[in-house]
Amino acid sequence: SSAWSKNLGLRHHNNRGNSTRKLFTSLGLLIIAHAVLKGFENEPYKNALTINKGTHIVLIGNNLCSRMMNFGHFETEVHLRYPKSKLTIRNICDGGNTPGFRPHSGRLSPWAFPGAEEYNSEYMRNSDSQGHFETPDEWLTRLKADVIIAFFGYNESFRKEAGVRIFEEELEAFIRHSLSQEYNGETAPQLAIVSPIAFQDLSYKYDLPNGQRENKYLLMYKDAMKRASEKYKVIFIDVFTPSITWFQKDDDLTIDGFQMNDEGYKQLSLLIADKL
Repeated sequence: SSAWSKNLGLRHHNNRGNSTRKLFTSLGLLIIAHAVLKGFENEPYKNALTINKGTHIVLIGNNLCSRMMNFGHFETEVHLRYPKSKLTIRNICDGGNTPGFRPHSGRLSPWAFPGAEEYNSEYMRNSDSQGHFETPDEWLTRLKADVIIAFFGYNESFRKEAGVRIFEEELEAFIRHSLSQEYNGETAPQLAIVSPIAFQDLSYKYDLPNGQRENKYLLMYKDAMKRASEKYKVIFIDVFTPSITWFQKDDDLTIDGFQMNDEGYKQLSLLIADKL
């Protein structure tokens, strides 16, 4: 009986010991998880812009953002979030622009930064453009850009899979160049990269592609933009993935599968403003 009691007491002690060890193990895991999360919070990569009073925001890029000038939803969304900040928002996007190739009939050179011609060799011909229209860097300096929101990836996607690597290199060169500048005269700009939207299937009512092939390549270029953004720790905004969901719910968001209409730009502008 005495031996049985001792064994019972020993088992009871061991059970308490096991419970205590499990408790400390769980607490340890919680502490480690908390430390990991805090580590992510302290990373230099930020997922949001710092907007101060008087911040100058400049949009650059392709036709997706160029057509935003026709509607004004993005500017409205940003000003609603910062009603007393006296922000300046300028849109200098132009259809067909890439990170390095931004031609203009009144500009002598189509290249956006030194070395950009390396990524667009097929465009290296004399267009005989004339004039004194300012270069992209001169414009950004004139506008004192604190924040640059760059839209690329759609027209580049027509190079298909073969062009993904060179596009990623071009985008990385653009990011490096942009972050080395002080357009506002004091600091490097904050930079956000925006992906292309998906191609909407309107083939059931218009003579248009169904978007399957287009989206195959757009996804590749979106992923390349994400990789480049993460590499240099700049903000990346994926509008490709959410737009697929939008198009499944509403077939009246684009005029031709890719160019958004007024309702489409309402959704796009809300998403971008939230992500910034």
